[in-house]
Amino acid sequence: GFSGKVLLVPTVVDIDRYVPRPADGDRQLTIGWIGRPSTWGYVRPVLPLLHELCASNAAKVLVVGAGEEARRECFPGLELRDWCEAREIADIQDMDIGIMPLPDEPWARGKSGYKLVQYMACGLPVVASPVGVNSTIVEHGANGLLASTQSEWRSALESLLAHARLRARMGSAGREKIVTGYSLQAQAPRLIDILRSAVRTG
Repeated sequence: GFSGKVLLVPTVVDIDRYVPRPADGDRQLTIGWIGRPSTWGYVRPVLPLLHELCASNAAKVLVVGAGEEARRECFPGLELRDWCEAREIADIQDMDIGIMPLPDEPWARGKSGYKLVQYMACGLPVVASPVGVNSTIVEHGANGLLASTQSEWRSALESLLAHARLRARMGSAGREKIVTGYSLQAQAPRLIDILRSAVRTG
Protein backbone atom coordinates (compact mmCIF):
# COMPACT_ATOMS: atom_id res chain seq x y z
CA GLY A 1 0.00 0.00 0.00
CA PHE A 2 0.91 3.67 -0.07
CA SER A 3 2.53 5.42 2.85
CA GLY A 4 0.36 7.83 4.79
CA LYS A 5 3.41 9.88 5.78
CA VAL A 6 4.65 12.03 2.90
CA LEU A 7 7.00 14.95 3.40
CA LEU A 8 7.68 17.46 0.65
CA VAL A 9 11.09 19.05 0.14
CA PRO A 10 10.84 22.01 -2.26
CA THR A 11 13.22 22.99 -5.02
CA VAL A 12 16.03 25.03 -3.47
CA VAL A 13 18.92 27.34 -4.38
CA ASP A 14 22.10 28.33 -2.56
CA ILE A 15 21.34 31.80 -1.24
CA ASP A 16 25.04 32.52 -0.75
CA ARG A 17 25.38 32.38 -4.54
CA TYR A 18 21.98 33.68 -5.64
CA VAL A 19 22.13 37.24 -4.35
CA PRO A 20 20.61 40.54 -5.46
CA ARG A 21 22.61 42.72 -7.83
CA PRO A 22 23.89 45.98 -6.32
CA ALA A 23 22.00 49.06 -7.48
CA ASP A 24 23.63 50.53 -10.56
CA GLY A 25 21.89 53.75 -11.47
CA ASP A 26 20.29 54.60 -14.80
CA ARG A 27 20.16 51.18 -16.45
CA GLN A 28 17.12 50.49 -18.61
CA LEU A 29 14.61 48.25 -16.87
CA THR A 30 14.78 44.65 -18.02
CA ILE A 31 12.04 42.02 -18.01
CA GLY A 32 13.64 38.59 -17.96
CA TRP A 33 12.86 34.93 -18.64
CA ILE A 34 15.15 31.94 -18.25
CA GLY A 35 14.30 28.47 -19.45
CA ARG A 36 14.95 26.01 -22.24
CA PRO A 37 13.82 25.58 -25.84
CA SER A 38 11.09 23.10 -24.80
CA THR A 39 9.38 25.73 -22.62
CA TRP A 40 9.88 28.75 -24.88
CA GLY A 41 6.38 28.20 -26.26
CA TYR A 42 4.95 29.19 -22.87
CA VAL A 43 6.23 32.73 -23.48
CA ARG A 44 4.55 33.18 -26.86
CA PRO A 45 1.18 34.40 -25.53
CA VAL A 46 2.89 37.37 -23.86
CA LEU A 47 5.33 38.13 -26.70
CA PRO A 48 3.09 40.81 -28.29
CA LEU A 49 2.93 42.62 -24.93
CA LEU A 50 6.69 42.33 -24.45
CA HIS A 51 7.21 43.63 -27.99
CA GLU A 52 4.95 46.59 -27.24
CA LEU A 53 6.80 47.42 -24.03
CA CYS A 54 10.10 47.36 -25.91
CA ALA A 55 8.73 49.49 -28.75
CA SER A 56 7.51 52.12 -26.26
CA ASN A 57 10.94 52.05 -24.59
CA ALA A 58 9.32 51.11 -21.29
CA ALA A 59 11.67 48.15 -20.95
CA LYS A 60 13.93 45.75 -22.72
CA VAL A 61 13.56 41.98 -22.56
CA LEU A 62 16.27 39.45 -21.77
CA VAL A 63 15.63 35.82 -22.71
CA VAL A 64 18.08 33.13 -21.61
CA GLY A 65 18.11 29.58 -22.95
CA ALA A 66 15.27 29.73 -25.48
CA GLY A 67 17.35 28.36 -28.37
CA GLU A 68 17.15 28.81 -32.11
CA GLU A 69 13.37 29.00 -32.40
CA ALA A 70 13.33 32.23 -30.40
CA ARG A 71 15.78 33.80 -32.84
CA ARG A 72 13.09 33.66 -35.53
CA GLU A 73 10.76 35.64 -33.25
CA CYS A 74 13.26 38.30 -32.19
CA PHE A 75 12.34 42.00 -32.22
CA PRO A 76 14.15 45.24 -31.31
CA GLY A 77 14.71 45.39 -27.56
CA LEU A 78 14.71 41.61 -27.13
CA GLU A 79 18.12 40.19 -26.21
CA LEU A 80 18.69 36.45 -26.55
CA ARG A 81 21.45 34.68 -24.65
CA ASP A 82 22.41 31.05 -24.70
CA TRP A 83 22.18 29.33 -21.34
CA CYS A 84 25.53 28.83 -19.63
CA GLU A 85 25.78 27.33 -16.15
CA ALA A 86 28.75 29.50 -15.20
CA ARG A 87 26.84 32.67 -16.16
CA GLU A 88 23.32 31.69 -15.08
CA ILE A 89 23.22 33.73 -11.87
CA ALA A 90 24.78 36.78 -13.51
CA ASP A 91 22.18 36.60 -16.29
CA ILE A 92 19.36 36.60 -13.74
CA GLN A 93 21.01 39.51 -11.93
CA ASP A 94 20.81 41.45 -15.22
CA MET A 95 17.02 41.34 -14.92
CA ASP A 96 14.72 43.65 -12.95
CA ILE A 97 11.50 41.62 -13.23
CA GLY A 98 11.27 37.86 -13.70
CA ILE A 99 8.38 36.26 -15.57
CA MET A 100 6.98 32.73 -15.66
CA PRO A 101 3.98 32.37 -17.97
CA LEU A 102 2.43 28.89 -18.04
CA PRO A 103 -0.63 27.33 -19.65
CA ASP A 104 -3.09 25.68 -17.31
CA GLU A 105 -2.30 22.16 -18.52
CA PRO A 106 -1.40 18.94 -16.67
CA TRP A 107 2.31 19.03 -17.60
CA ALA A 108 2.68 22.69 -16.63
CA ARG A 109 0.85 22.13 -13.33
CA GLY A 110 3.58 19.68 -12.34
CA LYS A 111 6.47 22.10 -12.88
CA SER A 112 8.59 22.93 -9.86
CA GLY A 113 8.63 26.72 -10.11
CA TYR A 114 12.44 26.67 -10.12
CA LYS A 115 12.82 29.82 -12.21
CA LEU A 116 10.63 31.72 -9.72
CA VAL A 117 12.89 30.54 -6.91
CA GLN A 118 15.93 31.70 -8.89
CA TYR A 119 14.43 35.11 -9.67
CA MET A 120 13.25 35.73 -6.14
CA ALA A 121 16.53 34.63 -4.56
CA CYS A 122 18.17 37.38 -6.62
CA GLY A 123 15.67 39.90 -5.25
CA LEU A 124 13.49 40.21 -8.34
CA PRO A 125 9.76 40.87 -8.22
CA VAL A 126 7.97 38.33 -10.40
CA VAL A 127 4.92 37.97 -12.59
CA ALA A 128 3.65 34.42 -13.05
CA SER A 129 0.65 32.44 -14.19
CA PRO A 130 -1.31 31.01 -11.23
CA VAL A 131 -0.65 27.44 -12.34
CA GLY A 132 0.55 24.63 -10.11
CA VAL A 133 3.11 25.52 -7.46
CA ASN A 134 3.40 29.08 -8.81
CA SER A 135 0.39 30.00 -6.67
CA THR A 136 2.22 28.78 -3.58
CA ILE A 137 5.54 30.46 -4.29
CA VAL A 138 4.04 33.78 -5.39
CA GLU A 139 1.95 35.58 -2.80
CA HIS A 140 -0.02 37.95 -4.98
CA GLY A 141 0.66 41.56 -4.05
CA ALA A 142 3.35 40.66 -1.52
CA ASN A 143 6.34 39.19 -3.37
CA GLY A 144 5.00 39.27 -6.91
CA LEU A 145 1.90 39.28 -9.05
CA LEU A 146 -0.18 36.46 -10.52
CA ALA A 147 -1.66 37.00 -13.96
CA SER A 148 -3.95 34.85 -16.09
CA THR A 149 -5.37 37.09 -18.81
CA GLN A 150 -3.62 39.40 -21.23
CA SER A 151 -5.01 42.41 -19.38
CA GLU A 152 -3.70 41.06 -16.06
CA TRP A 153 -0.25 40.51 -17.56
CA ARG A 154 -0.27 44.05 -18.95
CA SER A 155 -1.40 45.58 -15.66
CA ALA A 156 1.17 43.61 -13.65
CA LEU A 157 4.14 44.45 -15.85
CA GLU A 158 3.17 48.09 -16.29
CA SER A 159 2.75 48.51 -12.52
CA LEU A 160 6.14 47.01 -11.76
CA LEU A 161 7.87 48.99 -14.49
CA ALA A 162 6.32 52.25 -13.27
CA HIS A 163 7.00 51.90 -9.55
CA ALA A 164 10.54 51.41 -8.24
CA ARG A 165 9.35 51.15 -4.63
CA LEU A 166 6.93 48.38 -5.56
CA ARG A 167 9.71 46.46 -7.30
CA ALA A 168 11.98 46.89 -4.29
CA ARG A 169 9.31 45.87 -1.77
CA MET A 170 8.24 42.78 -3.67
CA GLY A 171 11.82 41.84 -4.48
CA SER A 172 12.80 42.04 -0.82
CA ALA A 173 9.77 40.00 0.27
CA GLY A 174 10.52 37.40 -2.38
CA ARG A 175 14.14 37.10 -1.31
CA GLU A 176 13.04 36.59 2.30
CA LYS A 177 10.61 33.84 1.29
CA ILE A 178 13.38 31.96 -0.54
CA VAL A 179 15.82 32.39 2.35
CA THR A 180 13.37 30.93 4.86
CA GLY A 181 11.67 28.25 2.79
CA TYR A 182 13.36 27.50 -0.53
CA SER A 183 17.08 27.72 0.24
CA LEU A 184 19.67 25.01 0.53
CA GLN A 185 20.58 26.46 3.90
CA ALA A 186 17.02 26.11 5.25
CA GLN A 187 16.13 22.76 3.71
CA ALA A 188 19.37 20.74 3.98
CA PRO A 189 19.10 20.23 7.80
CA ARG A 190 15.43 19.29 7.38
CA LEU A 191 16.28 16.71 4.70
CA ILE A 192 19.01 15.24 6.90
CA ASP A 193 16.50 14.91 9.75
CA ILE A 194 13.99 13.22 7.44
CA LEU A 195 16.59 10.70 6.24
CA ARG A 196 17.78 9.98 9.79
CA SER A 197 14.19 9.44 10.89
CA ALA A 198 13.61 7.06 7.97
CA VAL A 199 16.69 5.05 8.92
CA ARG A 200 15.58 4.81 12.56
CA THR A 201 12.05 3.69 11.70
CA GLY A 202 12.84 1.65 8.58
